[in-house]
Amino acid sequence: MNKINNQTLALAGILQSVMLVDQLASKGECDADCSVVSLNSITSTSANVYEVFESPVQLSIGMAALKVALGKQTKSIQTVIFYALSLINLEKKLMKNSALLNVISTEISALNKQEFFEITHSNSIARLGELYKTTLGELNPRIMVKGEQLHLSNQRTANHIRALLLWKSQGGKTWHLILNKKKILSAIDALDRIGS
Repeated sequence: MNKINNQTLALAGILQSVMLVDQLASKGECDADCSVVSLNSITSTSANVYEVFESPVQLSIGMAALKVALGKQTKSIQTVIFYALSLINLEKKLMKNSALLNVISTEISALNKQEFFEITHSNSIARLGELYKTTLGELNPRIMVKGEQLHLSNQRTANHIRALLLWKSQGGKTWHLILNKKKILSAIDALDRIGS
């Protein structure tokens, strides 16, 4: 597929991750199917967005959020957009820190080699959450997740939130949102038709 579709899927991927973070922080739970897709994208070794996300349907929450983010009614997901932009900013800083990149790469490789826990198992999520905490979580400015204290103080939920924040870029850049708005909206419609 073309470059704009790649960028659209990549941006939908990050928005899906942060939408799930927002669900966890406010409700204590999130869409299980989309969570599996987002967690699997973190441990994927492929740089090809089509290998990471098999179908636009897997990014349904992210695609819907991207449509809203590019529309006029963004206030409803303002916090989510802030999380996404913060993650993109942190990723830029991470790319300049080879020591942290090496730590992440080593731990992801170890996770991929384990055979006894699925990515959705609490032990795997705890490992990813700890990896976020000791790498991206150490970079400034830190992402302050807003939500219900009851959920944020729950260790399992906190681990899941941190794991989802360990998002990996697949070609989505902040400026793509601005420069390619019409093309991205057209790509969302086209990808929706493919996924249907």
